[in-house]
Amino acid sequence: LNNEIFPENKYTIFRLDRSNETHPIDENNTRKFRKNGGGVLIGINNQISASIKIIPIKCKAELLAVEIVFENKSKIIIATCYRVGTLGNTNAEEILNAIRKLSRKKAVQRMFVIGDFNLPGINWNEGKGKTGLDNTFLNGFMECGLVQCIHEPTHKKGAILDILLSKSTDHLQDLKV
Repeated sequence: LNNEIFPENKYTIFRLDRSNETHPIDENNTRKFRKNGGGVLIGINNQISASIKIIPIKCKAELLAVEIVFENKSKIIIATCYRVGTLGNTNAEEILNAIRKLSRKKAVQRMFVIGDFNLPGINWNEGKGKTGLDNTFLNGFMECGLVQCIHEPTHKKGAILDILLSKSTDHLQDLKV
């Protein structure tokens, strides 16, 4: 229930709970699938004066996006994603195709993609990946004009797994991991 997450109704909650469609079973490791729990969520503060709608996405990943249109007609997109780390190139291309579609939406001033893409082999500072899959994602993000905004490890093993991508960083400040 949404009120279990944010009990004071200060946020409008958009969520995509885990399912077989959004979190496909890895055929190489069928025990890895977790039926209970999981999913992604976007919470928008109710004090923001704007119209907000979910952007429908068909994708075999936990990928959720909302479009926010402010009173001055400016638009932003906020998307969040959890990618199963063991799924391969087909899943990667499906996710990237959905992000490409979002990045091409008309009259959008800003776009943010936030999530855990399970890409521990990427060196974000150098823009290089250890695997072909890492480089597929790097190239796809660059193609969309998205820049990684988190530059310090988000995982105890020193990797940056949780990412924040944006088309520009000039409007971001005080980012903390």
